[in-house]
Amino acid sequence: MSPRSKKLSAEMRAQSRAALVDAARKLFARQGYFNCPIAEVAAEAGMSPGNVYWHFASKEDLLKAVLADGFDSLGQVLAGAAAGPGSAVEKVNLLVEGVMQYARQRGDFNKIMLSLLGHGGDALFLQLGFAMPQIGLGYTRSVAAIVAQGQTEGSIPAGSDAIIPTMFFFGLFNGLNLTYDRQWLDLPPGDIHAAVRRLLGFVP
Repeated sequence: MSPRSKKLSAEMRAQSRAALVDAARKLFARQGYFNCPIAEVAAEAGMSPGNVYWHFASKEDLLKAVLADGFDSLGQVLAGAAAGPGSAVEKVNLLVEGVMQYARQRGDFNKIMLSLLGHGGDALFLQLGFAMPQIGLGYTRSVAAIVAQGQTEGSIPAGSDAIIPTMFFFGLFNGLNLTYDRQWLDLPPGDIHAAVRRLLGFVP
């Protein structure tokens, strides 16, 4: 097989795997992981059940891939905004745009998390290979770094703990996703940006 053919084959495998992860996320959110047969995931992705097991050894491995995709994607959005160039205000704008795009593409991920937390709590996630406190700490550090930069620059009053507005930031977006699904994404983007800046303590 030529290098070009190998590259094409690898790309096709990656596309098939991504399609299965997307289909599983959608169905696990809608039906619940424990109530969703592999055959339905395969059908949603336009494949046979055999294709699923070619990419994933088990249904649990597919769930792990869904979780890894969700956690990693959000982590990249948060870390990318915190590490990006510009002022704290510019970073917040980038952060909000990234979180909104994440919600459009993976907003149903929160439903899976809530279902699994209700079923087995943090212990279940740990069993699957995900330490929730450490994941949450990484998310928190990214947003808190932007708040701290704003305090240094004077766009946020100094003296308050950056963790507190960070917690409210996550509470806002988690609440919107869980309560309003994707309906909140129809709100004027400018209003969402302004609300987040107020929440994080930015001076108008």
